[in-house]
Amino acid sequence: MSTPYKYGLSILIFFVALALFSSYRIHQGLSVKEYRRFQIIPDAAATKNFEDSSASSLQHNTTWRAKMWEELIKSCQNKTKTRRLPKIIGIGVEKCGTHALMQFLIPHPLIRIARRIECHFFDAKPGGSVEDYLKLMPEVEEDIFIMEKTPAYFNFRSPSIPADIKKIVPDVKLLLVLCDPVERVLSDFYQQWIMFNKTNQSQREFGYKTVDEYLDVYLPRVQKTIGDFNEENRLLQEEKIFKLFREDHLSHILTTGFYALHLQRWFKHFNETNLMIIDSGAMIKHPGAVIESAQRFLHLPMVLLKEDYVLDEESGYFCYKDWRNENKLKCLPSDKQRTRNGQKALSPDAANTLQKFFESHNKALFKMLNRTFWA
Repeated sequence: MSTPYKYGLSILIFFVALALFSSYRIHQGLSVKEYRRFQIIPDAAATKNFEDSSASSLQHNTTWRAKMWEELIKSCQNKTKTRRLPKIIGIGVEKCGTHALMQFLIPHPLIRIARRIECHFFDAKPGGSVEDYLKLMPEVEEDIFIMEKTPAYFNFRSPSIPADIKKIVPDVKLLLVLCDPVERVLSDFYQQWIMFNKTNQSQREFGYKTVDEYLDVYLPRVQKTIGDFNEENRLLQEEKIFKLFREDHLSHILTTGFYALHLQRWFKHFNETNLMIIDSGAMIKHPGAVIESAQRFLHLPMVLLKEDYVLDEESGYFCYKDWRNENKLKCLPSDKQRTRNGQKALSPDAANTLQKFFESHNKALFKMLNRTFWA
């Protein structure tokens, strides 16, 4: 056998052995550090190659997943706990599924929630300090991802909220769920109605028994003040939204749905690397796929899988199937399904009117994101 041939054969044997060893290592389960090394590869192509070669095949290996889960838990044991700022904030949108997103992420062994699920720090305490914010957080180990969600951050009170968040939590990653603004109006209306009823203020301050009654008053008012989306005057329109909100709180039932106007101030401080925008329609129909995508975005080990989210025949909604607890279902509370069970709906006239009302704002959003949602 010639020397060049022997040399070539030796190289071939070496690479075959290396491939077999790599395959063995992967199937035996990566260590936490090894997994994280792959999870935070900045090069998109390298990340995709890793996902294609290992995640797609191994994430469905229950033995691998169980081992990784236990390693993650062990990696946090016997470590010092301190109050830490959140690594994840759900910023909204109200009534679009922010709570569902959080509930579906909570089972992850590296995620903990803030002491109050909705902290309302940046909207209720503009200009607050880091120390004040830390008081709202639990004591956790270094590797833990604290999450808080306050949907009011997206559109309420102060236009400085994006800048304030970036200043106090510069490395945070934001999750934003967008839904059809027409359907959102219905959900938010009944939310406000219930809130006022609980405080015995419904007749004195709310005063609208149906969505149609509310729209008869507020549609002309908001249309006159804000109008259709206008590229040249969008900053002025944004100012008018906040002015109207301060003068008339209930206007937000409509103006929250002007997503493009709200997003422009968020994009001054965040981009696709630290702001994930989620279609609520995908959350409803394919929550498992959304949760897998969220883990990639957050640089979390992929241990929550598509098949963990199953349709509950009784409610008609997806629930988390707890594979570590005899596959028991953990579903959303019934008050999170008020307007999606068919018992409450917009009249055809109201739905058509709202679709026209939001049309220009939706088109501006789709153009801004280069992506179509519910249209």
